[in-house]
Amino acid sequence: MKYVRSESARSTLRTLLLAGASLAVILPRASAQTVSAGQVSATATSDYYTHLGKSSVKLTKKKIFKSSQSEAVVSRQDIQALGPSTSSAGVLSAAPGVQIRGYGGNSDTARYQIQLRGSKVGWSSTNGDAERNGLTVLFDGIPMNNTISHNGQWDSNEIPITQLFSGINIIYGPGNPDSRWFDSVGGTINYVPVQPTKHPHYQVGIAYGSQQTENLHFIFDTGEYDGWSGVVAGGYAGAKSYWGGTSVGHYSWPAQSHAIYAKLVKDFANGSLSFAVYNDNNVEYAPRPNFIPLTPIPGVTVTGYSGSPLFSQQTSGFYGTGTPDIWFKQLQVRDTILYSKMSVALSKNMTFHNNIWYRWGHRVHYRINNYGTNSPLSGAAYVPNATNAEYYYPTTNQYGDNLFFDYHLPYNDIKFGGYVIYERYFSPYRGYNDLGVGGSTQANPASIQQFTLYTTYANGFLQDTIHPFRGFSITPGIAEVSYHTDFHNDLPIGGTNAVGAADASKTFVRAEPSIGLRYEPVPWAALYGSMALSYQNPTDNAFGANQSTSPNLSFLKPTQARDYEIGLKLFSDHVPYLHHATLNLNYFNDTLTNEAIAIYHANIVNSSLAAANARLQGVQIDASVEPNFHWRAFVNASFDNNKYLQYETGNVVYHNEPIAYNPNILLNFGLNYRTFIGSTLVTLGFLDQYTGAQHYFNNNTNNVSSRKLPGFNVANLSIAANIPVPQSLSHAVKVLELSFNINNVFDTKYNDNGYITSGGYFGTNAAGANTANAILVQPGAPRQFIAALTAKF
Repeated sequence: MKYVRSESARSTLRTLLLAGASLAVILPRASAQTVSAGQVSATATSDYYTHLGKSSVKLTKKKIFKSSQSEAVVSRQDIQALGPSTSSAGVLSAAPGVQIRGYGGNSDTARYQIQLRGSKVGWSSTNGDAERNGLTVLFDGIPMNNTISHNGQWDSNEIPITQLFSGINIIYGPGNPDSRWFDSVGGTINYVPVQPTKHPHYQVGIAYGSQQTENLHFIFDTGEYDGWSGVVAGGYAGAKSYWGGTSVGHYSWPAQSHAIYAKLVKDFANGSLSFAVYNDNNVEYAPRPNFIPLTPIPGVTVTGYSGSPLFSQQTSGFYGTGTPDIWFKQLQVRDTILYSKMSVALSKNMTFHNNIWYRWGHRVHYRINNYGTNSPLSGAAYVPNATNAEYYYPTTNQYGDNLFFDYHLPYNDIKFGGYVIYERYFSPYRGYNDLGVGGSTQANPASIQQFTLYTTYANGFLQDTIHPFRGFSITPGIAEVSYHTDFHNDLPIGGTNAVGAADASKTFVRAEPSIGLRYEPVPWAALYGSMALSYQNPTDNAFGANQSTSPNLSFLKPTQARDYEIGLKLFSDHVPYLHHATLNLNYFNDTLTNEAIAIYHANIVNSSLAAANARLQGVQIDASVEPNFHWRAFVNASFDNNKYLQYETGNVVYHNEPIAYNPNILLNFGLNYRTFIGSTLVTLGFLDQYTGAQHYFNNNTNNVSSRKLPGFNVANLSIAANIPVPQSLSHAVKVLELSFNINNVFDTKYNDNGYITSGGYFGTNAAGANTANAILVQPGAPRQFIAALTAKF
């Protein structure tokens, strides 16, 4: 298979490689200074824990206040308040402007889609997203996103154990060039795991709750020995679905996940070096319980048999689902990330950083659908677990290097550097009807596809934060990105090959200018604003993946995002009556142009493309107060008005259409109270979350519908107790942490996902039923109870 790299990509890559080669000569000289053992111990520890790498450092409210960007942080306290089994997506929901939707309730084993001010990441089971992969997800500063895949670019259950994280950094919009990645047109989310510390500590924990939800985790921190420090952490999560309760029985659809993370750090005289590994493995059975009709449809029953109940929320139960002999699905998601970070002070004012990584990702998607095609109602012999099976098992191999310099001058903080990422994405698919009509098998499928995409992404940037006088800063920046894609159809075109697109290659090179301003007229208030132009490579469908014919690449362009931010930040520790108080208020306007949006139909190999320009705009408010030790309250809200400026599908052009699945309002209110009862610290928490109405997507028109998914409100309660353990009882255990969470305390019944079907889901005329234009939905979770116990040593 030939692989072609464009001349522009070569040029950018050569520049970065030359810079790295130069460093090989510079670095030994910079580290050759003579120091005593005492100096190493004193300097290395203090330097490492403050500057090893910005990606390893959790944001704080003060850092957010000092930034010219729109940012937020989810603290360890926020993660704990949402419960021990809340997903990596769920813990983000307390941050301003974040919406999640999925099929798993509060389970850490399920997959969810994350929306950040209209830009999204993760699989949602429905069409209609303006920017499905517009957020970069980082693990300890290392990108987890597949560079090119539209389907499954990142799944939230790749991070199943949230106890492993000290916090989550959120950058809204593209951000400055030094923190921007290939999918950061809408924002960047960095999950910051626990880091090695100076002193050793250990903890183990267990949780159990509704739907047999279970969670085990451990964290072992070695402390520092002779400049070395390390941490090993991991866990297991399991759950069964709240879906079920039909008159034909309950099917629990079990899921389980595990993850392990280890990091080893070596401090030396003028810097640090670390090595780390992260691995996760997630298996779900029927991980996406089937959509259920909102209202009954004549002929659509729970099993497909004429004698079983009509299948709908009104007839077979609000959380009803089918049976595994009619519908079955298994999904496995796996990752392994190996990475190393280095931070070296080349001089008093200049520091060099280098992050290098390898990521292996793999999915197994195995689905069987017997409904309406090979059942007694269709007039054919019924064969359980045989009809309309599909087996889909893509693999990703990604290699990356990110190097940059910090150069501090009296009135300037200069950063420059870049990254290179190479990825091979291999995607095979087998569709068959084993023993059913047609007689195809997995080895001899009725429908087949197999393609490989090679991508090389290169980025070089320069930014300068200028401080002309106290309280004012200006941050101009420029980046140049090169996106090169090679698409290869691995099978002969024709016959059973579902892909009719020929091999193709395309390179985009674009400049990304940006500027940020910040003015602090008084020590507790700051005005800020920013503008950034950024670009994103189109996803695999635009190059021929899952397409019946070859796309015309001469018209293909990268998605452009032009983002404007303006806002006010308040931060003070001495406000009368309120004491600690923060306020972040901002307006954003993000225009997306040249979008190529994939629309999936009956299955993954049947898709089409829509072209669109969109505008994402709104206002965000985020405020918190801590009037004393006992009380803490926060409120945040996002008011959005997101629209397609132009949307073209099937040679029909629409203007000023609303965007599906964009709530007009997101609102969070939280209140915490803590007090000592004897020596035990008790904390009570209340969190109320409101999600506004959202437009459905209509698969008949391939466009947004005027009908809406209604808004809903979910309240949560938590209680936690930190109990010191006297040495008379245990010399090992120092603290016991007990917690109890009630999610959806009022047992609100709501649907958090749905769409208007074109009839393919149950078969257009299955059993004589016409299902086109019916609303199919996925219900949110009912009331759930979770209890947890953690021992700290």
